Amino acid sequence: MRRSFTDHQRGLTLVELMISLTLGLILVTAVATLFIYSNRNNRQSELLNGMQDQARFALSQLSRDITMAGYWGGMSSAGLIRPNLNNTIVTDDDSTASTAFGTSSDCGINATTRWAFELTAKASSTQTTNGVTTTTVTTWPSRLEFRNQDASSTVASQWRCIGNHRSGTDVVAMRRVAAQVTATRSASATSETLRPYHYYLKTNGLVGTMIRWGSSPTTPPSDTLTEEPLSAPYGFYRYVPRIYYVRNYARTAGDGIPTLCRKELCSSGYSAGSDSENGSCSAGGGNASASGFYSECLAEGVEDMQIVWGIRSSEDSFRYTSTPSAQELAENVTTAQIFLRMRSVQSDPLYRDLKSYTAGDSGTYTPSSITDPSGTAEADKTVHFYRRIYSTTVYVRNPSRL
Repeated sequence: MRRSFTDHQRGLTLVELMISLTLGLILVTAVATLFIYSNRNNRQSELLNGMQDQARFALSQLSRDITMAGYWGGMSSAGLIRPNLNNTIVTDDDSTASTAFGTSSDCGINATTRWAFELTAKASSTQTTNGVTTTTVTTWPSRLEFRNQDASSTVASQWRCIGNHRSGTDVVAMRRVAAQVTATRSASATSETLRPYHYYLKTNGLVGTMIRWGSSPTTPPSDTLTEEPLSAPYGFYRYVPRIYYVRNYARTAGDGIPTLCRKELCSSGYSAGSDSENGSCSAGGGNASASGFYSECLAEGVEDMQIVWGIRSSEDSFRYTSTPSAQELAENVTTAQIFLRMRSVQSDPLYRDLKSYTAGDSGTYTPSSITDPSGTAEADKTVHFYRRIYSTTVYVRNPSRL
């Protein structure tokens, strides 16, 4: 008997079907698990690499400025510079170092205190011997200023242009000129071209004067030829005072991203705001001659900055301290250890940071021990950020005595 074609067609048995479904489910689960872990590893690598890049850039900027603090175009001391702040001749553009850059837009402790061009500091001590009182005044160059995180005074009491400072972090300021000369005046030159309204140190390496350029690139201050040095050759070095601090936010107040920022001197186009962090600097906007200090933010995710200073007071005496005196910063600092506690910009809900961190003299920081009193969603993420401590030691190259 012949069999029909349909007699040879058979379907899967129930057992075969169950085995196939099970194997398929295992395969799909394995692929999904692999994808999830791969995606998480990529996310983790992205956050860690971003944090490392931010730390590297922050340390490079801090290191260069601290290393160069007190550099005056080859001059041995800031005491040889004439800031020319007392020049009241209205026709002198140079007098704008005192007038156009008014105290209201400076960074001193109040609206009548200057800071930007105070290149030297003074301290007096009184001693009475046999009924005779003697007062001794000591002067030193203000190449570095520092506020330790444990200081009893507020940051605003030292630099009022700083707003939204992150508590528990150090602040450091330095004064110097740019490493490269902006323009050189030779004996045969008849003019120089510099940026209008910018501040420059005019020096031949022996003596110098702090000046402010005129209103056009080729128009020098009217008294340039009557201020030291008197004869060419000499160079013009751009003046660079800066203050580094950690701010509570990055771009928008309340965004919760701690950020390393610095206050920069805006030579022209400065526009102030009700909040000191809102001041802006634009070459094409505002009053062309207006000056002030504005914020330039460098690296996001900087939770803490700590600096420990190496002090050499004699050939046989060297120590590290986080509370140096102003005079030690001027004359005896030789090295600086910079510590940054970095946090990833975004959180990872699958990660819990249970480690503890110590940077400089700031004490131990343990994210898992921090509670959120306000219950906000952003603060709840405290333990879900990646963190690392980055540090470097730099040589402070320009110690000087008056």
